[in-house]
Amino acid sequence: MTIDARASQNAESKQRVAEAAAWMVEDGMIVGLGSGSTAELFVRALGARVADGLRVRAVATSSRTETIARSMGIEVVELDCPLDLVVDGADAVERGT
Repeated sequence: MTIDARASQNAESKQRVAEAAAWMVEDGMIVGLGSGSTAELFVRALGARVADGLRVRAVATSSRTETIARSMGIEVVELDCPLDLVVDGADAVERGT
């Protein structure tokens, strides 16, 4: 498999994971928004659900994530209560652990 083919396959996998995670969010939840490429895809997928009427509040882990969330119509709040769900990317994976 070429590097380009692997990158394309990886991008498609990330998109599917992000969309599946967005469908796990229920109305009224408070969601933690991580950072990184997969988390950004999740924020965008969640924003599409918010545009369709889903009501959520979110806590962002970075200013970039906060900016994207707000641009997608997601209400961003300070962390002052337990989160119902947190979605973040994996920075590293170690085999055998």
